[in-house]
Amino acid sequence: MPVRRGAAAARFERSFTGPASAVRARIWRHVYGPEYPGWADPFSYVSVTELRRFAHELQPARGQCLVDIGCGRGGPGLWVAAMTGARLTGIDPDESALATARHRAGQTQLASRASFRRGSFSDTGLPDAAAQAVMSIDALLFAPSKPAAAAELARILVPGGRLVLTSWDYHRQPAGRPAQVADHRPLLDQAGFDVLSYEETQAWRDRQQQTGQALLAAAHELAAESGDDPAHLRARIAEMNATLASVSRRVLVIAQRRMLP
Repeated sequence: MPVRRGAAAARFERSFTGPASAVRARIWRHVYGPEYPGWADPFSYVSVTELRRFAHELQPARGQCLVDIGCGRGGPGLWVAAMTGARLTGIDPDESALATARHRAGQTQLASRASFRRGSFSDTGLPDAAAQAVMSIDALLFAPSKPAAAAELARILVPGGRLVLTSWDYHRQPAGRPAQVADHRPLLDQAGFDVLSYEETQAWRDRQQQTGQALLAAAHELAAESGDDPAHLRARIAEMNATLASVSRRVLVIAQRRMLP
C-alpha cells in the first residue's frame, strides 16, 4: 500500500534527505558540542544524553523487537539496538533514507538483526503486538492525524511495552504543518498508554534557534552541496525557523502500553 505524505513532510524530505551533509554536521557539532551524537548521524535535534535515555528507558531484552518510527537514515535506532541487543525494525516513508539505513546497518554489523521498511505513523504495516519497544525522534509532528498515530503506536506494542519519543507541543497552529496539539498526554491516554514521564528537553529552544540561524547563513553552502536552488532552500529553511514561534516546548515522553484487563 503506498504511503501518503502531507505537503509539510514532503517539503521536509526534499530539504533534508539524501546523503549526509558535512555542512549540517559542522553546524550541529558547533551548537551541541559534546552533546552532538555524530556517530549516529542523526537528522534531528537529539542529543547524546537523550539517546542514552532512550536506551535506558525502552528496556527491550536481547533479541526483542524495537521499532523506530520515522527512522530516517537509521543511525539513532541502530545505536539504541546496539546498546540494548534488540532487533530493530525501522519505519519511514522515504525510500532513499531507508536505503541509507540498510547500508549503515551492514557497515555496523547489525544487518542480521535490523530491517527497514516503508510506512507511516498511521500505517506501519506491522502486526498487532509486534514490538516490545517503540521509539520515535522528532518525527511525530509530521503525522497528519495525531490520534491515528497514537492508536497505531499502541496497536503494535505488546501490553506493558514501552514507548519513548521526542516531539513538540504547540500553543498555536504553525503555518505549513499538519494539525498540532498543545499536549500529547490526552492522546496517549485515550490510545491506551500510561504516561510515565513528560519532560521538557534541555536547552531545546536555544539549540534550535542557533541551528536555524546557522542553516540560513549557510544556505549557499548547503545548496552547493545538494545541488538545490539557493533561493528555494533558503525559503524552506526560513519556513522551518518560523514555526518555532508556535512551539511551547520540545518534550521527551516515556509511556507504557496498558496491560489488558
